[in-house]
Parts: sequence; C-alpha cells; structure tokens
Amino acid sequence: MKTTLHIFVLFLISASYLNARQMSDRLIVNKFEESVKELCLFADSAKTVQDCVEISSMTDEIEVKYAEKKDLLDRALYPDDYRKTIEKLRGKLMIRRNDLGIIEAQYIRITELEMHVLVLSNKVDSLSRENEKLLDIVKRLSITTAANKSHIDSLQMIINKLQQNLKERDQVVFSLVDSLFLQYDKNIADMTDIEKHSMYGKLERRNVFTGLKKSIEDNLKFLRSTNLTPNDYVEITRQNHQFTSQWKGVGPKLANIYLSGKKKNNEMELIDSILVVWSKEVDRSNWTSLNTLLNRNGIVLKPFSDGDEFTSHFTAYIDTLVKNSNQEPEDIRAKRFNTFNDAVWKNNLKPTWLPMLVELGKLTVGQKNKIEAAVDSWQSAVTPTSPIVYAVIIIFTLAIILSLAMRFRKKPTAQA
Repeated sequence: MKTTLHIFVLFLISASYLNARQMSDRLIVNKFEESVKELCLFADSAKTVQDCVEISSMTDEIEVKYAEKKDLLDRALYPDDYRKTIEKLRGKLMIRRNDLGIIEAQYIRITELEMHVLVLSNKVDSLSRENEKLLDIVKRLSITTAANKSHIDSLQMIINKLQQNLKERDQVVFSLVDSLFLQYDKNIADMTDIEKHSMYGKLERRNVFTGLKKSIEDNLKFLRSTNLTPNDYVEITRQNHQFTSQWKGVGPKLANIYLSGKKKNNEMELIDSILVVWSKEVDRSNWTSLNTLLNRNGIVLKPFSDGDEFTSHFTAYIDTLVKNSNQEPEDIRAKRFNTFNDAVWKNNLKPTWLPMLVELGKLTVGQKNKIEAAVDSWQSAVTPTSPIVYAVIIIFTLAIILSLAMRFRKKPTAQA
C-alpha cells in the first residue's frame, strides 16, 4: 500500500513538472511568434531608412535572444523552422527597403549609429542595475556606521564608486539621445511629420524619458542616502549643473517631437519639476556642507543660503576679528588663524569651494576676491612684525636724517 502511494505521489510530481515544462515551452514559442509578427507589421509600415535600420537591429536582437531555444522553435514552427522564420523577416525588410529606394551608403551609416545606440542602451541598463545595488549597500552601511566606525572606509569607497557610476550613467543617457537625433542628420524644424513619428517610436522603444527620470531620481536618492564629505557635495553640485545644462539643450528637441502628445508633455513637465527639486536640494546641501566645514573648525557665521549672504557674513566675521585683534594675546589670535588656515582655507575653501562656487555662478569673481582679501587682512593682523622689518625702518630713518644733516652742513660753505 505504501509503495503504491509513493508511486502515485511520484507520478503526480512528474506530471506537474512535465505540465509546467510544457507551459514554459509554449510561453517561449508564443513570445517568439508575437515578436516576429510585430516586426513583420513594423517592416510593412516602415517609412524611413531609420525605421528599416531599427527593424534590422531588433531582428538581430531576437535572433540572439532565442538562439538557445532553436531546437524547441524548430519543432514548434514546423514545417518552417527558427532560421527560416528569421530569414523571411529579413527578406520582408529587404523588399521594403527596395520599395523606399534607400541608398546603401546611407543605410550603412545609420546602421553604424544604430549599433552605437544599442551599445549605449545596454550600458544604461547595466549601470542602472549596478547603481541600485550600490544604493542599497550605501543605505545599509550608513546605518551600521553610526555604531561601527570601522565601516567608514568601506562606505566611502562605495560612495565614490556610486558617484562615478551616476555621473557615467547621466552622460550615457544624453549620449543615447544625441545618437538617436544624429540618425536624422537635420534640425527638428526641418524634419517631416513621418520622420518625427519615426523618431517618436525610437524614443519610446529606448525608454528615453524613463532613463532621464531615473537619472534624476537616483541622484536624489544618493544625495539623501548618507552623510557626504564636502568634496562629495562639490562633485554633486557640478554634476547637477551639467545635467541641468544638458537637459536645457535636449528638452526643447524632445518637446518638438512630442508636441502633439499630452501624456509625453506631462512627462516632460515631470522631469522639469523633479530636476528643480534635485537642484534645490543640491543647493541647500551645498551651503549646509560649507557651513558644517566652518563650524567644525570654530568659524561660526550667521546663517547663509546663497553667495551674497555667505560673502557678507564671512567678511563681517573676519572684520570683527581684525578689529578685536589687539584685545587678545598674540599667541591666541595666531593659533585661531593658523587652525583656520590649515584646516579650512588652504585645503578646502580656497582651492576647492571658491573656484567651484564661481564656476557654477553661486559667487561672482568680485565676491571671491573680497573673501580672499579679508583672509589676507586677517593674516596680516595676527602675524607678528619681523625684527628685520624694524631694523630696515631704523636704517631707512637714519639714512634720511644723515642725508638731511649733510645737506644743511653744505649750505654755509656755499654762501661763503
């Protein structure tokens, strides 16, 4: 009885496995047939050389994707098979190319651009997956580091890698968009409605809007994920500024393509809005980080949130120190300046922060010069006068006195 029961259970398990295997195989065949059918319809409706190139590229992708399932597809597609199906699809595309009178040299040039687009698209996907993992690691290490300082080095290493990846992904996304537009070799205003429709399809299939939104969202997640160093904030600020500048160049082009699509116009407005959120948060974090750097080294200023306030409060703080310098012992005021000079000015504020703030338009060159002049004034006020200076002054004074004395002694002789 037990043996019979065991056999029955094994039979049920085997039947379930076989059924699941058959369903999985059927699903693969169905997806292949649907993809081929969709590309056949696309080939029949192709209107530009760019359409034909993209169909050829998508056919290549399908061929590679299902190559491992060739035996299964050969059986399922009988009397056709996997190879014949792909060949028929390519033949249909060739007929359409001939109908459109496409020049071979033009086709080859755009094929090369399409291959570059495919490489960039795969790179975007790869970096997106890697960045998701790195963001999770940063989040976990940030929590752990609060109780375990030994993880700080590991956390900084992951942060550096993530920052590099985010920057690279932003660049690849914009390169992808540029490569898509290069295929048409003309300004948007000069494109026909057919070409715009073709471009619309390419942007959709390459998930351009999704890629742009994800770039901003991931940069925001990174900004909010952990406590960053001042140098991290400097780099983030530069990256935000570059992304904003590139979006201003690409946005109007996309708007022209999607002019009639309300849904896509809404997506463009969404990108604009989350970019504003990112920029504001970067700006706030930037000034907060600078204030933290100063506070940590004993420089306590009035609150500031822009270049005007920072310049005003920083120079006022130093002016007060200079005016009160004679009221403190020389060693104390010298120590205060040297601490500032070594920990803040020489290694952070002067070589990194001030040039970055000017570069991004947060400070004017005049404000930068005013800040530098204030620091020079502070240094002069706390630097003891060298004995050599006193000696030079005495010698110079004696020389003047001696010169005057000799001149007066010569005057009576001249009168005689």
